[in-house]
Amino acid sequence: MKTWHVGLALVAVLCLGAGIAAAPIPDGGAAPILYGRAAPIPDGGAAEDVVGTDVAVTDASLENLSSDRTVGVGIQVGYPWGGLISTRYWLSPVIGVEGIVFADGSAGWFEGTLTLRTLFRVVDASTVDFYVAAGATLPFPFYGGSEVFFVGVGGIELNFRFAPNLAWNIEFGVGCSTLGTVQMALGTGIHFYF
Repeated sequence: MKTWHVGLALVAVLCLGAGIAAAPIPDGGAAPILYGRAAPIPDGGAAEDVVGTDVAVTDASLENLSSDRTVGVGIQVGYPWGGLISTRYWLSPVIGVEGIVFADGSAGWFEGTLTLRTLFRVVDASTVDFYVAAGATLPFPFYGGSEVFFVGVGGIELNFRFAPNLAWNIEFGVGCSTLGTVQMALGTGIHFYF
């Protein structure tokens, strides 16, 4: 099996698994979940009456896990320039900013990169969000050269009901440098949101 098949299968399992929860509804009714969305129940029916599922959800389990997020800290790595320590701040439910720092060196000398990005949340579902991000990576003082790298990516952020403050993302896009290099940009990260 090719490597990208394994990666695609992992993302599909996480996307489907992140939105499924089982809990009774307080009034005694039940609403089945089909691929992370509640399906209607026939009049007087229960979840067991719906073919293919016996999963019930509460209003709380359909809560949007990313709706009240502001500050998140974590690790964000990417190709071609790397990265390490990341801080995300969502200014609103739609617009966020991110800073990523990688540093290497000794007590008297160090080098690394600083990445600054703007994020725009395009889809805000209960457990899976889609966003686009654009920004620039700057080397300091001349880590790996003096070129500045500009990147535009689309990202999927997965939120987990078992750990509502954690979010994992994966990004794909394109980048170009001030030296004229154009190439694919890839990234992944995990953040803890306060």
